[in-house]
Amino acid sequence: MVDTKSFHSALVLLFFGGTVFGQCPPRPALVRSYQTLTRSAVSPQYPDLLRIAGQWESCGYPQDSLFLDLLYHIGRDAGNHRADSVALGVARRALTIAQHPSAALSPSDLPKALFRLGKVSTLLSQREQAGAYLDQSITLSLARNTWRWAALAAAGKAFLSYSTGDLEVSLSWSEKGIGWARKARNTEALLYNQYERVRVLQTMKNSGKLDEALALCLSILAESRQGGSLLSDQALYNRTIGNILKRKGQPARAEPYFLEALRLTKSLNNQEQIASCELELGFYYYDLAQYEKALYYYGQALAKATDFNRKARLYNNIGAAYWKKKNFETALQYYQKGFHVLKTGFNDTLNLALNPSGQAMRLSAQKEYLLTLVQDKADTWLDYAKSTGNRAYFRHALNTYALADKMVDFMRWEHTGTLSKIFWRSQTKGMYERAIETCAHLNDANAAYRFFEKSRAVLLMDRLNELGARQKLLPRQLEEEARLVQQVSSLQNRLAEPQAGTARYDQVLAQLLSAQAQLDDFRRRLETSNPAYFRYKFDNRVDTLPLVQQWLKKENASLVTYFVGDQDLYVLGVTPQSKVLLRQPIANYRQNADTFMRLLSDGSAQNRNMPLFLGSSNALHRQLLAPLRLPKGRVIVSPDGSFIPFDALSRSTAAPEYAVNDYAFSYTYSVQNLLRPRAEARSAGSLLGVAPVQYYSHLGQTSLPGSDEALGKISEQFSSPRLLLRQDATKAAFLENAPDYKAIHLYTHADADSVGREPILYFADSTLRLSDLQFELPNTQLVSLLACKTAVGIHQRGEGVFSLARGFTSVGVPSILTTLWSVEDRPTYAIAERFFAYLNDGLPKDLALQRAKIDYLKDADRGGALPVHWAGPILVGDSHPLSTGTGRWWTAGLLLFAGAALYGGWRFWRTRSRQAGTLMPHW
Repeated sequence: MVDTKSFHSALVLLFFGGTVFGQCPPRPALVRSYQTLTRSAVSPQYPDLLRIAGQWESCGYPQDSLFLDLLYHIGRDAGNHRADSVALGVARRALTIAQHPSAALSPSDLPKALFRLGKVSTLLSQREQAGAYLDQSITLSLARNTWRWAALAAAGKAFLSYSTGDLEVSLSWSEKGIGWARKARNTEALLYNQYERVRVLQTMKNSGKLDEALALCLSILAESRQGGSLLSDQALYNRTIGNILKRKGQPARAEPYFLEALRLTKSLNNQEQIASCELELGFYYYDLAQYEKALYYYGQALAKATDFNRKARLYNNIGAAYWKKKNFETALQYYQKGFHVLKTGFNDTLNLALNPSGQAMRLSAQKEYLLTLVQDKADTWLDYAKSTGNRAYFRHALNTYALADKMVDFMRWEHTGTLSKIFWRSQTKGMYERAIETCAHLNDANAAYRFFEKSRAVLLMDRLNELGARQKLLPRQLEEEARLVQQVSSLQNRLAEPQAGTARYDQVLAQLLSAQAQLDDFRRRLETSNPAYFRYKFDNRVDTLPLVQQWLKKENASLVTYFVGDQDLYVLGVTPQSKVLLRQPIANYRQNADTFMRLLSDGSAQNRNMPLFLGSSNALHRQLLAPLRLPKGRVIVSPDGSFIPFDALSRSTAAPEYAVNDYAFSYTYSVQNLLRPRAEARSAGSLLGVAPVQYYSHLGQTSLPGSDEALGKISEQFSSPRLLLRQDATKAAFLENAPDYKAIHLYTHADADSVGREPILYFADSTLRLSDLQFELPNTQLVSLLACKTAVGIHQRGEGVFSLARGFTSVGVPSILTTLWSVEDRPTYAIAERFFAYLNDGLPKDLALQRAKIDYLKDADRGGALPVHWAGPILVGDSHPLSTGTGRWWTAGLLLFAGAALYGGWRFWRTRSRQAGTLMPHW
């Protein structure tokens, strides 16, 4: 802390050389001088305000609310000029004064002082401290009804979340802040929170979100001009509008806003803000491929910038411009300078192949800047290698992509919002494609395999890691975590009761913020005191390809994994003895896959266009399967995105020679998920069967006559089945019984699409939605629902399809029997009966499904043999045989089909973080 004497001494020594004021001006005169400076649209100069504060201290005037307001403005302007020591000193001094209540202070002074210290800590990249100060400010503000400071602190929290890429949480905070600002009738706080909302909206690829961001930012700019906001704020709004217009493909409209921002900033004579605007203009011209003009503005900005974050972005951008000009050596030199100024402990700027350590990157507070630097450096090495054919350069690229992959993990671990994680998966998809391209140039299948695995289903693995992590906690830790979770959950429910804006609402919200902080603190302590918990929770290990080959040998299986990029299709085939990495044209694949899947799910169209169907089927066979020369038998498929039924791939264009006759296919979201050890399940019942048959009228579903009889035939193979039939097949009954059975077989309706409708499963009385899948099924071995489209859902780029099947996987079910389109009852029932019969013989699940389909084809007529009738059911996950039950029967079953862990998702587009101005708070 800075005490009164040392603070006063610092002011006097800094500006007056130790001279003591001979005469004290009247206090009202000092107040008028201070208010004149702070009411100007031009940001006041903190040295002038410091002189007023020095006189105030020397003359012994009361340290009241006006004095604290003076300190607030000093710190604000010092922060804008990056005079960090001054900003931190006055912020700490203000907090010391505000923490000692007196009649001269108002109830808002302490929340204001806490907010200010949070703001300064943010500028100094002290994020944890900043978040703690802002949380305290909000809690006190809500308790004291000082809405302005709650609103400004909310803008601060929104910025902190945005700067780590946690977009979902950022939006939530800005929405709270907007409500509090309106309650306070404070335009400044309202504009700042609205701008934080704009920050998030402008990162989204969705054109509707860009339109919303543009309209909101134009409104903010108009309001700021009318209300006489600081010119520095108006400059920020102008260049943000320019950026949005640029992203909308309207560069001609964007340029005047960038130039206006630069004009306003130059009128302030603030070198750091001028540098920020020049950086923005440089990036504008970079996007137009006008690299010389971009380099001019970058150079102008670099001469003025002192902030290390801005300098890092400038070095990165200069390097990127030289990269595009194919001046690779110069580009790499600038990237090294960027690493150095970001304070990663990296000092060797001459060795272009050298990168900062992973540990240094993890500790950095500016991971988004670092990720951009690392990605650009890797891309530059790749293009350099391609232009020269130098294998060493390919290796340098590969090493740098590996570091970028680590950075993605570090950033993901810091995010709490699902939608934010999905955004970053989408953002990094291209990086993984270029990394795999590098592996293809080196013919390095081992390295490629790791990037294949890390490019998909990471959020699913995070969820499963959480389940494993909980098993490493002591009973008392589980109880404590459960108590804290319950406390947060209870307060969340209570928050839904009172109306927003009421005193009761704000009281509950303050309690919720406090409870959430306790839970976060508990989990942080666990990560230090319980390393096993930390290891499981943040396990990003991917077993090497030789270890996978050893596992395949034990399983007597082969592996096909593929990556669908923007430029190329990559296919990796692995057997216990061999590995083949292929690069193929993406256009051919997309066209064939679209035709194949369109005809596959439509029986009449398939029948009318059989030559076209066989042509697309054979083309995919030649791309995905034939070149790998896999031995006949069991094959695990790890796809990129939507599932393709390999069963229906044909060796011939002249006749249907389907792969189901040669291979028993199973599918996985991630090979690593198959390799992870499974906790031993406790004793459980054999089969839970569910068949509503008829549905309540409000659900609008047709009845399924005969489904209860088909379920009865299957249940005869189990020693102690539990059947929920007709009106007993309710959602509540299912949720109550499901955790107690090894297998669950459900005959019912399901619905999903790939556009935006949430996948749902129907019971007699209600529905189970994808977002409802929050329970655990640790004892279930097989979940299957042979209903319609249970493997269908929204495809999140870089993560996969969020379906019901994936949802059940995320709650711990190792095997899912699911469907790819609207299946027909009779063929499905026939395949299911045969499938269970083979399971009862002890066959692995994949072989049981293959033989069930082959048997069906032997008995089917020509129309019934169309793949639309039999290729829809697929097995996802573990294919091991079911364990035996307590009776003379094998414990088998079919669990309700399954679904994916997170609903919907937004497909965001994130601007590259080197863009200036977007990561500096202005609240």
